[in-house]
Amino acid sequence: MRPLQFRPSRDLLAGLKEFALRPEKSVSYSPDRPVGPPIDGAQPPLYAPNNEADQVPSESPAPPAPKSSPPQCRTPLGYPLLIPSYFDRSRASPVNTHNIVFNPRATMSQSVQLITAPTADTPGTTLILHTQKQHYIFGSHAEGTQRAMAQMGTRMTKVQDFFITGRIEWANIGGLVGMALTLADSASTAYTNSIDVWRNGKAPKRDPPPPPKLHVYGAPNLKHTLATCRRYIFRKGVPLSATEYKDVPPEKNEKGEILPAWQDNYIKVWALPLMPTPKERDLKEEEILASKQAQYESFGNHFEEHQAPEGESAEERESRYERIRSAVLGHMFNSDWSFDTLVERHISEVEMSTPMFVRNPETRRIEPYVGPKPGGTQFLPDIKVLTRAPWPGAKVLALPPTQPTPESVSYIVRAHDARGAFNPKRAKELGIKPGPLFRQLADGHSIQNDKGETITPDMVLGPDRLGQGMAILDIPSVEYLDSLNKREELQSEAIMKGVKVVFWILGPGISGHPKLLECMQSLDMAEHVISSVDDCPNSLALSSVAAQTARLGQIDPARYNIPFHDNSTLPQPSLCGLESTGRKSDLPKTLVADRGLGYILMPNFARKTNNISPPADLDAVKAEMDPEIIALAKAAQEGIQNDHKALQAWRELLARPDTEVITLGTGSALPSKYRNVSATLLRVPGIGNYLFDCGENTLGQLQRVFPPKELVEVIKHLRVLWISHLHADHHLGTTGVIKAWYKLVHNGVPTDERPSPDSSLVDKTSTFGLSVISHDGMLKWLAEYSSVEDFGFSRILPFQITPVEARCETGSRLTLSIASGYTSANMNDGYVLKEEDYEPILGLTDIQACSVRHCHGAMAVSLTFPRSATDPDNVKPLKVSYSGDCRPSKDFATIGRDSTVLIHEATFDDELVGDARAKKHSTTSEALGIGASMDAKAVVLTHFSQRYQKIPVLQTVQDGEQEDDLLDPNAMEDVQQEGELEDDDVGAPADAAATAPALPSDNVHARPTLHHHQSSTHDYERIIKVRAKDMKVAISFDYMRVKIGEIAQLERFNDALERLLVKEVEQEDTVTEVGEGDGLVNANGKKASEDEQGGEGGGKKKRSKRNN
Repeated sequence: MRPLQFRPSRDLLAGLKEFALRPEKSVSYSPDRPVGPPIDGAQPPLYAPNNEADQVPSESPAPPAPKSSPPQCRTPLGYPLLIPSYFDRSRASPVNTHNIVFNPRATMSQSVQLITAPTADTPGTTLILHTQKQHYIFGSHAEGTQRAMAQMGTRMTKVQDFFITGRIEWANIGGLVGMALTLADSASTAYTNSIDVWRNGKAPKRDPPPPPKLHVYGAPNLKHTLATCRRYIFRKGVPLSATEYKDVPPEKNEKGEILPAWQDNYIKVWALPLMPTPKERDLKEEEILASKQAQYESFGNHFEEHQAPEGESAEERESRYERIRSAVLGHMFNSDWSFDTLVERHISEVEMSTPMFVRNPETRRIEPYVGPKPGGTQFLPDIKVLTRAPWPGAKVLALPPTQPTPESVSYIVRAHDARGAFNPKRAKELGIKPGPLFRQLADGHSIQNDKGETITPDMVLGPDRLGQGMAILDIPSVEYLDSLNKREELQSEAIMKGVKVVFWILGPGISGHPKLLECMQSLDMAEHVISSVDDCPNSLALSSVAAQTARLGQIDPARYNIPFHDNSTLPQPSLCGLESTGRKSDLPKTLVADRGLGYILMPNFARKTNNISPPADLDAVKAEMDPEIIALAKAAQEGIQNDHKALQAWRELLARPDTEVITLGTGSALPSKYRNVSATLLRVPGIGNYLFDCGENTLGQLQRVFPPKELVEVIKHLRVLWISHLHADHHLGTTGVIKAWYKLVHNGVPTDERPSPDSSLVDKTSTFGLSVISHDGMLKWLAEYSSVEDFGFSRILPFQITPVEARCETGSRLTLSIASGYTSANMNDGYVLKEEDYEPILGLTDIQACSVRHCHGAMAVSLTFPRSATDPDNVKPLKVSYSGDCRPSKDFATIGRDSTVLIHEATFDDELVGDARAKKHSTTSEALGIGASMDAKAVVLTHFSQRYQKIPVLQTVQDGEQEDDLLDPNAMEDVQQEGELEDDDVGAPADAAATAPALPSDNVHARPTLHHHQSSTHDYERIIKVRAKDMKVAISFDYMRVKIGEIAQLERFNDALERLLVKEVEQEDTVTEVGEGDGLVNANGKKASEDEQGGEGGGKKKRSKRNN
């Protein structure tokens, strides 16, 4: 019987091709994502419609759902074809779909480029694969990757798939969490804009834009690692799925051909999980894991739908655990929870410390409940109260137990085979007239000539073009090379014949190893690119901030030095390079990885070197400095010499004036080219080092500030790491810093010993050493992640601090956090650090913290140090106060009274005070007002939302002078009412009981008044009049190093600094940097930073920004 011939219209063909090429239609819901389960017994990816257990509420706003899921069929080449919903199914089945060939333009243009190569502040190797419709990230996603992308101008709008190489450890995924947050926010904003356009469009309605999705692929423990972040990740409407690849034989078809682990319309990916040389079973670790699993099932598993059935096998249990982790990811990225939702419950059913509300019967308004509370000594009334239902992630107290996994994942990536070239001469010979029929044949459709003969595409097309690609092979150590040699995929000619380039991501000391050379020789059909600390120098990857620091160094060389780098020494003198024994031998016919190096993979393979970033020429940057700025800087330095006596007199007001403040990260929300996220190092000579907050890639910043030998000493002498709150921009670098300390101090060897309430920590300082002080949620995250990787958690002292309470006769106390994920340590039962032990353990005589208004658990802190023998008798001991993120706080001004130095956030200029209130941050003048309230001798301003902050110039209020009160009493926004919650509160506040002596709850000094006006001659200065004659101010940039006794000198450089900022703004307004798009202008008339623009796509209707 002659097959039915279907003659579609051009519009229908266009629609059919559009749907065939639309990647979103086959990303998550089609069976080719992925092909076969990567893990034995694993469920389909999260949100697959055939897996009801993993369903979560749909995102909001929800577009109209199609009437039915589009049917699928496959072409002879295996390309998925999605039939549009408007295509009549009753007519679809007889259509000759086998003659519909995938559009060659989907695979004809593909290229890959290196975004990062190993350096101190970009320790990973990351590549981006470009196709016409979709982009993909391959490689490690280490800390600093997002900032490197901003530096390279890499746009991420087409990226939704991340293929992580190597093992699941922080060195490989430390930048993934921050990137996921940024992409989730930008994708959500873009989707909202698209839906608005779709709904308001005048054209006939077509299918709504597909909702955004993120997909991550990697080694086992990937889901678990992401799920540990549930305490500080809450996004709606951007589902994230994680696929893990275990060491199992590759799946094959009936012909014995190895199937890709994943494919879409553009590429095919084979995942290669590698294992190290087998070792003997660790029975002790297995017993510990079994015990944790039993405890979890008894106390920690609160998922009613995922309880353990009787007779469950180990494989079935692990499959159930994976479903639990997937459900947690759904809560984190695709929840329908609303902050405004209140639930009515009887007061006896409410957990302790949960804020409660009641409706006033007279006003009908909802008010905080102020009567007897659960857990108290008073009888509870028989009433119902309203409570905010915690967002689902906060209710997950624990995750299924896990342990470190050894798999290291590599990938082979190839384009689909492309259809051959159209032969017009042959088509004419077959009786086909040039025109639309030519196009139909070229697009893969069979047609009829004038004689009624059926002409098929294969009659006029040349042979298919082989889909070309690459391999990314991640080898952490020599022990993985044997596993690599045994992988079937690398021996398969069908897979490897199109591989044109191999990227080798090597651990320290592997380069040149004989086994590596053997592997490379077996792949001699491809080019080889080596990325390792043995081959790549520690060059400056972040050239923009390096150039900025060079300019600042021309103005103030005592405070700003060229970031440390070395373009020649191998292995590179970075912390990772210190672990290497060096390259074993030369590597013939190989290239060294470099930022910007790329390859065209399709249609014709070629190397691209035109985008390689040249080494930063900082000498040229210095030579191009405006002579006027140099002259102003010299005048400032001369002024310092002339005013030596006055500056010395101010210095003598300070205790320990040689204490150094190093601002490692001075930006907010997310890293930009010029400012990294929050981190400030305090170096107190003779005592030790203190780190206030630890945003992503703080370790990289440290490696740029200090040369290698000094860096080692800085890390070894870390005493305290303070994390102010759980927003990602303040703590994602914590794990990396702890691990560096762990390796240098304890050689990476864990301990089984844990402190007990009956023992003294003073005698165990050699066993532990580094104290991490924070909110309970932060400490639980560290404890939970320690089951994935031994980063040194067993060697630190995790202290939970209780904030002081207003009008309370008690202060803060430190309790050693020994709680597991499913048991909450009672603050009265844990190890409470005695005050007399503060100095030997912490190097302090006192530490006080108070809750501040920003988010749940946010705290400010004041540290008091022992008196130095060289301090004058009339000078109070060194006291350093740190705000974290907050609105101005009277409680903070109280505990920080008589601070030597206040380090305070100044996220917004004064013109944006409305933004500061809405986002719970402070303005410049508000921060200085807190410093004046404390009677602080110096204020260091940091955490800026923009690159160019107005320079505050302080003037002392004269007697009788009329002034305004800028810091209105109403600006003080303390967290005082127990019923109050922040917008992103996710759980109950910690127990506020305290036993240490109280600090005064009232301010016995008169609060200073402030006045400010805009300077008529300096656009980037702000005159602020303050009744605090001895207070000095420093505005910080990344890499600033200043001794507190020299902060008074900084104001002398204001004219030079102001001129530099004006010059740079003029240059940026003239020349738009590559990849930044059209610049936006903020409320000050200044060009908005990357943070203000939401990272990408200037000029959009709505800008996304991390909700920190």
